Amino acid sequence: MSTGSFASLNLGEFSGDEPERVRRNWSILLESRGFSVRSPVLPRLCHGAALVEAFPDTPLAEPADAVFTHSRGLVLAVTTADCLAALIADPATGCVAAVHAGWRGTRGNILGRTLTHLFAAGHCRPETTVVALGPCLSPAALELGEELAATLPAAHLYRDLTSNLGRPHFDLRGCNRAQAIAAGVRPASLTETGGCTRENPDQFFSYRRAQADGSGVTGRMAACITLSS
Repeated sequence: MSTGSFASLNLGEFSGDEPERVRRNWSILLESRGFSVRSPVLPRLCHGAALVEAFPDTPLAEPADAVFTHSRGLVLAVTTADCLAALIADPATGCVAAVHAGWRGTRGNILGRTLTHLFAAGHCRPETTVVALGPCLSPAALELGEELAATLPAAHLYRDLTSNLGRPHFDLRGCNRAQAIAAGVRPASLTETGGCTRENPDQFFSYRRAQADGSGVTGRMAACITLSS
């Protein structure tokens, strides 16, 4: 239902789009997937490493970038527009989680810390947990300044050798994949979907692309997961 820079299925509540259009977009999405709920459990993102548990009819008490539940019928979601969304599920224990991982969250190992907590608390088991990684900025599109690059895992930094500047680039998806494996997820239980958000304007919203265009205004995508009721 959204138009302009938000066209057309903008799911970002705080993106600057008209709230009623965003609500209608969510209704379209949820109905198309056969969900009976009217709205998702959508944490207010803080670009950190906080994890909260979601319960029926209970608002989330604090901002967070990761949310999990054992409650059936709840739709967990995180929004993105270049950052990585990761979805976690353990069918053996009946637990699902949604994680938002930008460079700040990745620097704080949010996906690894979320998985470590879920494993330690018995919410999930490493041998039965699956993780899906969504679209995000590719390493070629995620150029960083030197000071910021120095704070990120060096194994996932690359230099653009085609440029005289040789600026650092960061592999956001690759770093999160490595952090998930380090936490105990089996490599075969990790899947990746979607390409580079910046380089595919027909498919994805991208904040960096909007910045390059001069507006800095764009919609948000969402990754959703639920336990069937």
